Amino acid sequence: RCDTDPAMAQPSRDSSADLGLPSVPSMSSPSSSSSWIPSSWRAKLPDKPLLIAGAAGGPLVIFLCTPLRNGLTLGSQDRKSGIRLLYRKVFRGGFHAGWTGGAAPSVIACPQFLALGPVYHFLNGRLQDLSGVSSVSGHSLGVSALASLGAALCETTMTFGSQSRNAQMAYNNSMVNFASVVDGSRRKVPVSRVYDFWGPGASAMLVRNFLSVMSVRTFSPWLRDRCRTEQLGANTRAILCDMSASLVTSTVTAPVHQLFNFLATTPEARTVSRLERWHMARRFLREQYFVPLPQEEIIMNVDLSK
Repeated sequence: RCDTDPAMAQPSRDSSADLGLPSVPSMSSPSSSSSWIPSSWRAKLPDKPLLIAGAAGGPLVIFLCTPLRNGLTLGSQDRKSGIRLLYRKVFRGGFHAGWTGGAAPSVIACPQFLALGPVYHFLNGRLQDLSGVSSVSGHSLGVSALASLGAALCETTMTFGSQSRNAQMAYNNSMVNFASVVDGSRRKVPVSRVYDFWGPGASAMLVRNFLSVMSVRTFSPWLRDRCRTEQLGANTRAILCDMSASLVTSTVTAPVHQLFNFLATTPEARTVSRLERWHMARRFLREQYFVPLPQEEIIMNVDLSK
């Protein structure tokens, strides 16, 4: 995601009068072609290097990481295979098969990386104005959390179709087309369209995105305000707080992400009711992440009527 400090969004320029040259209309003047953009949005736009990084670097990274995403997708449907076997299944059909479905998320990654930072800052600023919270009074957890929720909702509706499509194509290729099971028990999952903005697994994706955005936008600044020390510079402290907040939050977002993969690649999730889908989600999390202790198994088998 690409964003910048509003105070740094306007690069300084030497005026024409100071250089003794005739005045030339500025590119940021109201008469320029960008005058249709509201000033509150222009202040939140990233600098040109960040724009280039988001427009080119973001999609490239998303595409290169496609085999990693596909391995997680297969793991949501295969609890028995280890990491080595899962990634062998990712490349079923040849080396190129590891990047199955990676094109759609890579294309959507361009607006995803460019827009979400400005969207958060815009919502955060507006919510601060509505709540009467001054930006100089400190970091407001409640306002930042609401702005994070708005940015997460924007990200979810923007990327749901492409990420679902990626997961479904990877599942169909590795677990159906090249499956070692030939009894017909595995069926292909209908592939989502890129412009689909909601469906099975969207709620889990929203929770995942909300926690991910909030970790950096809400928790990390809160940690920075309480970890002021002369031994660490401002940049070092910001990096350490970002990493700490992200690592702690990932313990929750990882199972939620796997729940999204499971629902997106389960054919029955499209046809059952919301209540049945909720039961499917609970059963998946319980069976995927919890193992009954032997004592519990014994107790469950005891006839309490005796």
